[in-house]
Order: sequence, then C-alpha cells, then structure tokens
Amino acid sequence: MATITLKNVPKFLHLEIKKRAERNRRSINNEIITALEKHFVVKQINAEEAISRIEELHKGIKGFLTQEILEDYKREGQK
Repeated sequence: MATITLKNVPKFLHLEIKKRAERNRRSINNEIITALEKHFVVKQINAEEAISRIEELHKGIKGFLTQEILEDYKREGQK
C-alpha cells in the first residue's frame, strides 16, 4: 500500500473529518480512505446486471464476434 501525506488541510475540513470518523467509529485515516473509495471506485454490478448487459450487447452483434468488435466494446467501456 502507498502512503500519502496531506499538508495544509484547512482546520474546518480536519474537524469535519474528525467528527465523521468518530461517528463512524473509524480512525481519521480510515475515514479519509473510505471517502476516497466512495469517490473513485467504479460501481460494482451484480451477476444479474452483468448478464443483462451482456445479453443486450449480444443482440447488437451481427455475424461472428471478431477481435475488432471486442476492441470496439473495450474502448466504449473506457469512456
């Protein structure tokens, strides 16, 4: 795991993080990590939702599934 040092955190922000950490019974460090994860982590989907998406994609494919088509879908998913 990487280490990050924050400098010049505004006092009001530090106090809000500290209050939230206390409410959630976490350390300040864990509270910040939790907030960052909520902000940056891609939403994970359940199996049924994944299957539904795959079925919708499958409907749009005519003929054989080629490497070119797969690459197009990969690029589309990265947008």
